[in-house]
Amino acid sequence: MKKKWFALLMTTVLAMVLVACAPKESAVKSSASSKTTTTHLTLGTMPAPDSLPLYVAKQEGLFKAQKLDVDLQNFKSPKDRDTAIAGGQLDGAVSDIIAFTTYVNGKLGWKIGSGLTGYFGIVTNDDAVKSVADLKGKSVALLPRQTPQFYLNQELAKADLPASSVTVKEVPQIPVRLQLVEQKQVTATVLPDPFLSMAKAAGLHVLAQSNPKTYQTTIMAFNKKISADASVRARFYKAYNQAVALINRHSAKDYAAILKQLGYPENAIAKTKLPKYTKATPISDKTLGDAFNYAYAQQILKQEVDPESYQLPLK
Repeated sequence: MKKKWFALLMTTVLAMVLVACAPKESAVKSSASSKTTTTHLTLGTMPAPDSLPLYVAKQEGLFKAQKLDVDLQNFKSPKDRDTAIAGGQLDGAVSDIIAFTTYVNGKLGWKIGSGLTGYFGIVTNDDAVKSVADLKGKSVALLPRQTPQFYLNQELAKADLPASSVTVKEVPQIPVRLQLVEQKQVTATVLPDPFLSMAKAAGLHVLAQSNPKTYQTTIMAFNKKISADASVRARFYKAYNQAVALINRHSAKDYAAILKQLGYPENAIAKTKLPKYTKATPISDKTLGDAFNYAYAQQILKQEVDPESYQLPLK
């Protein structure tokens, strides 16, 4: 009998020791988190406010907290960015829907991660032009078959005007387009920021401006490897969304150094009002479909494809 009681006592003591030594649930989770290896990402950005959350996330250590070692490469032109994408030099990039269709043509395996906060404005220096409808028969400086023309065509359609109702003057450089409008050598142009802010500061009239909450054409796109890694993307977007929340509590002057890096003139930053940034969201099916249809009609996209198959889930 004594032996039985002794065995029972030892079993009870052993069980208590095991419970005491067992790691708490939070400790297990912490240990699993600590085992996440750091991932290096080389991301291409463009000189526009769309890229601001990426720079804030890096500056404030938000990427680092998610075990992401992020190298941001700021490209001065879409052509240089797309060359880097085609050459396999980037893991992800700030791009736009129309440019993305060229990646589809090249079968590069890239996919759309989310929309970004960006916008366009149609500006003029002609006092007689009060609305988009007044552009009928007028000249507009653009680089044809790009996202700005896609946006212009949509605004013309809202005014019951076909795309052919305006004369497009091909001008590749955005600063030159702005200059031509200021000098009244063309009637209007379509500008992203920081050039839109510069146009406003110069007294040009804005005929239409897209709402980044409801109209997103700027995207964050990822290469084949990152498109297949939901864990990396989840960490990326956690940092991105934290940066968005941070930016929305500050003004442009608080990010003057970054904005100068993104092409804003120093004297324009004080007058710049940052948009209300939104957390990462998918591109709407309508916008995505309209953009792919436009690209196919313009023979930018070489074959009809399902646009939705190129958009990654955010969760």
